[in-house]
Formats: sequence, structure tokens, C-alpha cells
Amino acid sequence: MTTATPELPPYLQRFVLPHDTVEPERSGALDVYLPAATPAPAVLMVHGGPVPRDREVRPPDWPAYRAYGALLAQAGVVGGMFEHGFVDETTLGTAHENIRAAGAALRADSRVDADRFGMWFFSAGGLFMGSVLADPPAWGVAAVAGTYAALGHPDLEDPVLPPAAVPAELSDIPLLLVLPEHDFEWIVTASAELLERCATEHRSVDVITVPGGHHGFETVDDTDEARDAIRRSIAWWAVALH
Repeated sequence: MTTATPELPPYLQRFVLPHDTVEPERSGALDVYLPAATPAPAVLMVHGGPVPRDREVRPPDWPAYRAYGALLAQAGVVGGMFEHGFVDETTLGTAHENIRAAGAALRADSRVDADRFGMWFFSAGGLFMGSVLADPPAWGVAAVAGTYAALGHPDLEDPVLPPAAVPAELSDIPLLLVLPEHDFEWIVTASAELLERCATEHRSVDVITVPGGHHGFETVDDTDEARDAIRRSIAWWAVALH
């Protein structure tokens, strides 16, 4: 079931879980969603792409990220959102450095408990997850999640951006994948490979499935299953960074 507004693209549709709004505070390049009490654990959200330079509404203002930021704050977690520079294949390196800088800036915020920091990758933002899982201490992460995340791409060969499957099986930090039933085939394949490799190594991965869900389900699937997946994702973060 969907309740789309025809004149809006999917990523600008209404978030399907009603919630109280939390206005972010701008801190440098970051939008920071603050809980009632700080210092608190923090999650940096990493959007997908490529995002064309002429797109009028930029990722930090997309309904899904504003909603997730608010929900994280209401769960006692600082939500961090920003825009990295992935606009085409030639800018992946720039985006990677933007992500690293944003993570460092959020951890350095006096309202953040830097030892309880996580990164949440969405869509093609998942191309950067492998780099983080390959060296969690260098990124300062205590937990990682991916929602319909592209954990690798068959045409991407970049040693700095390895597919997430191999470093995932070697890492032991908490890891969550949120998997809609109807995602792009190449994303499904990469997710299945990661889960298979981790199962072989007895490496635990938490999985939230979204029956009937699609890529970007938070704004395209007005269903109880989508709402449940959103709630469970936020609850996972509250536990993973306790």
C-alpha cells in the first residue's frame, strides 16, 4: 500500500511513521538532532547517491533523514546528518573523505559520548561501509547499520572501498541490516553474500526484514510492516550504543 503524492519524487514523500518533529542544530557541516540529556551516544547517517549537483532539495532535508534524526534524539541518541560529495563515480574518494570528516566532527562534539558512536548507511551510502568495517577503531565506531544498503557493486574496484562482506566477517562490532523484500537485485546479492560469509564464520548479524517493502520504504510503503521496521531500527541503535 502506498499513498504517494504524484508530483513528488519518492525520496521527498511523507515519512510513513508519525513522529514528533525535532529541529536540528547546525554545527559546521552537520545537522545535529539532540536528545533531552547529553552527553549521549551518537549515530551519523550516511546517505546514498549519486546526488546530482542541481537537485534542489539536498539529502539533509529529505523527510527520511529528518525523521530518523528526530527519532534517534527521542530515543536518547544524538543524530548526525550531513551531505557528502558523491555526485558521480569520480567523486567517491571525495565522498569517502567527507564521511570521515563528518564522523570525526560528530565524535568531537562535547554533547556526544565519543566511545558510543555508530554509523548508519543507506542505499549507495553502503559502498562506504566496507571501509569502516575494515578498521572500526580508525573510524571510532562501536556499531554499524545498513538500511537497503549497497554493500558492494560488481563494477566497483577500489581498494579503499572494499565490498562489506569480507571485513564484516572479520569484524565483531554490532551490525544490523534492514532488508526490504523488494530491493534492487545487485543490492540483494551483496547482502546475501555478506550474510552467508558471516554465518560461515559464526559472526552474528542482526537482520530486520520488511515484508512487502521497497527501496526507500520509509517514504514509499505506507504499511504496518514499514513502520515496524523503522521502530525496530531505532530500538536497535538504543541497545547497540547503550
